[in-house]
Amino acid sequence: MYLLIIEKLPRTPMKFHYIFNLRDLSKIYEGVMQSTVDKFQTKEKFVRLWRNESNRVYADRLINDTDKQLVEGSIIADLVKEHFKDVEETVMVNPCIYGDFAMSNPVDEENEDPRLYEDIGDFITIKEKLDKMLEDYGFDHKPMSLVLFNDAIEHVTKIHRIIRFQKGCGLLVGFGGSGKQSLTKLATFTACYELFTISLTRGYKEPDFKEDLRNLYKLVLNKP
Repeated sequence: MYLLIIEKLPRTPMKFHYIFNLRDLSKIYEGVMQSTVDKFQTKEKFVRLWRNESNRVYADRLINDTDKQLVEGSIIADLVKEHFKDVEETVMVNPCIYGDFAMSNPVDEENEDPRLYEDIGDFITIKEKLDKMLEDYGFDHKPMSLVLFNDAIEHVTKIHRIIRFQKGCGLLVGFGGSGKQSLTKLATFTACYELFTISLTRGYKEPDFKEDLRNLYKLVLNKP
């Protein structure tokens, strides 16, 4: 897969961030290593997890549907068909969405449910969970009136996955008002994390940015 992606998705002036290297492979392995014996006991579940991690590492960085279809619908699908034909039908079922919040309840301080990475299920199941999270978020924060349609659900789970992984980082690209901040707030709450934001004001300059960084470091000093 790695060699095919390097060959078929070269870097261009329009796609200057198409830089794929061995670090991406390590990210896929990191995702696969989130598996536990409780949730991954069969071949098809493990291959399906590999499919999800490959999509998150590669397909989420692509800028158009043609490139995404090349990775998701061609390269990954062909490899599954070639090497895992006996479980192909199960592995390629959509949606393919993973997370570790299926059993968690961020507002329950005595909650001891383990956060196990797993296939969360279909959109209806995930929407019920996230709607409950959104309702709980409104108890402690300014309520958000979000309509969690399928694309929004996918984006929340992708953001959640990024911030739950060690040294995870992401750049959310989209038009203003498309929901980047709101979905990040929900994903952060779902991960049981606190959100730190910079408040841009008129005349905001580099010294202000450095002061914001100092405030952030003071906060994280008290965290695990």
